[in-house]
Amino acid sequence: MLQWKKPLFERKMKPQPPDELIQFHESLKMPRLEDIKNHGKEIQKLMKDTAENIKPDKKKRTWHDYLDYVNGLVI
Repeated sequence: MLQWKKPLFERKMKPQPPDELIQFHESLKMPRLEDIKNHGKEIQKLMKDTAENIKPDKKKRTWHDYLDYVNGLVI
């Protein structure tokens, strides 16, 4: 998740025409979104592995608190 600290979009210091700016934004957006989706899948896999290893009672408040904690880190 440390890689996510980089902004999704960085403006250049010089003015750009709107068409060029949109094109630049589109070229950066898709690879970053794909990267975030892939990391999200990895986090889901790790959470599933954790649940399989510790076998928590998924109805208990402690498990839901843990899920909320991890969700907060991701957000």
